[in-house]
Amino acid sequence: MNLNEWINIGVSNGVIDMPEIEEKTFEEVYRQWFRMKLKVIRAQSCDRIEVTYNRYYAGSWLVASNVSALDEAAFVHFLTGIIIGWGNITAKEFGRILQIANNVMVYAKDLSLGGARLLDWEMIKRYIPEGKIVPEYHKDFAVPRSDVEKMMNLVIVQNVYPVKRSACLCLMLNFFLGLRVGELASLTWQDVDLQRKVIRICKTETKSYDRDEDGNRCGSMVYRVVEDTKTIYSVREIPLLPEAVYILQELRTYHDICRYDNQYLAYDGRETILVRSLDRTLRKLCQYCGINYFNTHMIRKTFATMLHASGMPTRYISDLLGHSEMVTTERNYILTYKDNYNTLLGFMHKGLDFRLKGDESL
Repeated sequence: MNLNEWINIGVSNGVIDMPEIEEKTFEEVYRQWFRMKLKVIRAQSCDRIEVTYNRYYAGSWLVASNVSALDEAAFVHFLTGIIIGWGNITAKEFGRILQIANNVMVYAKDLSLGGARLLDWEMIKRYIPEGKIVPEYHKDFAVPRSDVEKMMNLVIVQNVYPVKRSACLCLMLNFFLGLRVGELASLTWQDVDLQRKVIRICKTETKSYDRDEDGNRCGSMVYRVVEDTKTIYSVREIPLLPEAVYILQELRTYHDICRYDNQYLAYDGRETILVRSLDRTLRKLCQYCGINYFNTHMIRKTFATMLHASGMPTRYISDLLGHSEMVTTERNYILTYKDNYNTLLGFMHKGLDFRLKGDESL
């Protein structure tokens, strides 16, 4: 007999007196856990948790169940139902779904809420139909050098999008900095040291909902600059190339001509340029330049890819990007180019240097 069977016999014979347990549903525990998370993680992370919960959990039979009644079989049934029923669930999305179930039940067990039991999550994952989880077929390619040079010429020299001059110059500057778009939007002139030729990254722009004490949203999405970065490793100084200094001087001149009295580089005379404004500006800019659209995050990935192609060690690239783990840089930020025939041919000629004899054309 196992421990639970011995306890059940003791309870039935009156030998063991078990305290009464206040039943709690999964939803009740989730609400309590979510309020706790509001105090310990970033607001935008809480927003992502809420979106995932509302999409897959809200209104389901599982959230109405008492946590004391939920075992491994119940979660295998629930999670399998999501994969089969919803379809097109990626591994990344499924990880977020599973994380809520795991965290809520562990939270309930640790705080002795509702009689929740300790579950074997490795066993649960073994019975999930992983073959139904959609693989990530999408592959990113770095922005072609020719497109970057064309856009820079049209923006910096020809001023192709004058209404959004500040935003355009900031986007071009980022090809030399590799910042997250929130870091780019929050740059101030105090962060720029032209004497030392460095730019300091120590804050970012975030977007999230304000919430009351119960975790409910208050109003619409709020954008704000916080004196913080994504991780402690993201506080860094980035050297400025002569081209970056030139763009900064162009931006400073433009602000002076417009008589802007504002600390932010990304300023258009009305308000600080938000992340979403930079995204919209880049989309329009791609149209004006006649090149295929790429998003603001692809500028950051192209920055890393071009440095890697130049021979810079990955450790240094990771430091410039502000990554806490070098594997993140290697796995997600060092890309290839869609049209890289000549590059591949050059490496093949250099690496596969045995040649056939007797044919002068080889």
